[in-house]
Amino acid sequence: GLLVIDCAYRPTKISFDNCHFGTECFQRVTKVKSRMVMQILKLGYNVFLSDVDVYWFKNPLPYLTYFGPSVLVAQSDEYNSTDNITIAIFDKVVEHATNSNFYEQPSDNQCLEPEIKLLVYFLNRDLLPNGAYRGSWEEIDTNKACIKINCFILHNNWINGRKKKLQRQVLSGLWDYDINTRMCL
Repeated sequence: GLLVIDCAYRPTKISFDNCHFGTECFQRVTKVKSRMVMQILKLGYNVFLSDVDVYWFKNPLPYLTYFGPSVLVAQSDEYNSTDNITIAIFDKVVEHATNSNFYEQPSDNQCLEPEIKLLVYFLNRDLLPNGAYRGSWEEIDTNKACIKINCFILHNNWINGRKKKLQRQVLSGLWDYDINTRMCL
């Protein structure tokens, strides 16, 4: 079955158009992600965290689970194993983020310290590229370009604003959504 957890820390005043990277709304929402990840890890589940603007060409989980416990596997997505070291890091991230005026990345950076001994493995950008890598979104056929380099996902980031992201996604042909049925294809 699918694990469903009610978010006790649900942020308020989320705007459809004004919650993009760098905004106050974005900062409130991203701080909730680390809390939710920590809650799920403490329940004994591994967590794969992916953004809504990530297009999947194939399932990355077999590749991501290869690294084992006590390894934070990160690029634009992250995979977290449920183990004491990972949970200790998330405890520190959540504590730091609570007192920070920034989004969660500075909290992640601040809390990755040698005393906890969490190995951080940055993923191969050819397999899991972000929006700025290799100009994938600017290719004439984005799908073909990503399949050629055998990538698992492509992150639609490094572009600001919901409308610009949506336009880039649709024009690239990587928009698998039927507006009539409101269903993913």
